Amino acid sequence: MARLLVLGAYGVVGSFIARDLERAGHEVIGLGRDREAARRTLPGRAWVFRDIKTLTRRDDWFGLLRDVDFVVNCIGALQSNPKDRLEIIHLGAIGALVLACEKADVGLIQFSAVGADPAARLEYHRTKAEGDALIRESHVKWWIFRPGFVLSPQSFGNTTLIRTFASVPLILPLVHPKALVQTISVRDVARAVRRAVAGLVPPGTEADLVEPVAHRMEDVLLTTRAWLGFATPARVVALPGWLMRVTSRGADVLALFGWRSPMRSGPMRIIEEGVSGDARQTRQVLGRDAMDLSATMAAHPAQVEDRLYVRMQILAPILIFVLALTWIAEGLVALASLRTGADLAHGAGHERVISSILAVVTLALGLSLFVRRWAMRALWLMILVSIYYLVAATLVVPELWANPAGPLIAVFSQILLIMVTRLLLETR
Repeated sequence: MARLLVLGAYGVVGSFIARDLERAGHEVIGLGRDREAARRTLPGRAWVFRDIKTLTRRDDWFGLLRDVDFVVNCIGALQSNPKDRLEIIHLGAIGALVLACEKADVGLIQFSAVGADPAARLEYHRTKAEGDALIRESHVKWWIFRPGFVLSPQSFGNTTLIRTFASVPLILPLVHPKALVQTISVRDVARAVRRAVAGLVPPGTEADLVEPVAHRMEDVLLTTRAWLGFATPARVVALPGWLMRVTSRGADVLALFGWRSPMRSGPMRIIEEGVSGDARQTRQVLGRDAMDLSATMAAHPAQVEDRLYVRMQILAPILIFVLALTWIAEGLVALASLRTGADLAHGAGHERVISSILAVVTLALGLSLFVRRWAMRALWLMILVSIYYLVAATLVVPELWANPAGPLIAVFSQILLIMVTRLLLETR
């Protein structure tokens, strides 16, 4: 049995491959940068925690490749953002990895992308192709697989995007409805790796991994909606191109604050250009045709948690936006009427400075929700501030509980809303 290092082993594709290899009797070590996500996705496994952006020299990889037979690279990013630069992830780190694999005599299984081309319009496809070229020209024992539109039982990335659009109540919004897409089940992606490790696919194989038939995006959305068990939409609405461009640019701006939405311009342009490849290459790798869209859906029937999760994804950005605006507005109102608020607080036994601090904290927490890496902590602090408000008001102004408007009772609803929003931010 082989010992494999799986890069990005807590991602949707990487985690599925890791489990599949373990079931086949292989030893798997995962590499990732997020300890919490790793241990939640594959608990009890062997992990190495490194950020691939820091592994840009050959020597950086040597310690990681000790006693390893194969490296499976499942790491990739669809679009550059403050956290990930495509040129480093797809090219710089891969170049160093190739040199290290040559020296250590380790096989390399690379996951590229359908449409990867040095002359491609999208940076994603260009950098993937340039990384593939480094592998192709090396003396490493290599395999390059180019999956199509990957579908998995887990909901993340493209899978979440499709399911979210397919689950909109009453209508079915269409994004690039005539774009052609060839899907691939994550089960078949894992099968390709397993067969390569077993020696059933020769080194030097470069192949697309796609189902035999291409589908229009409209058909993919309708099939997904039926799979989720939602009613046939009353109306199918093709979203205008200008609306999608505005939405994508807005998502790009949010990405600067850490929100990596699948609605960003990079992923949306990939769909617009279509995702299609050569199914004959897939047949040679898998030893059979890949499962088609219907078979992939039938292999893992939708459960109630799938329907609940995807519907909540529609609410998640709304909840975050409403919470942020509510706390910002409360903070600004408190600052604007600080004299009146301070006098009331002083009468209840508080000092003026406490009222000022609470107003600033309220405003700061609302603004913090717009920054992804601060959002989770901000939500916890919102809960604590809300509890403080309840306790303080109960001690010094208990008559507020009898107020017909119910200002204190409403705080319980706000705490519940914050808790639900926090749960929705757990991406894996």
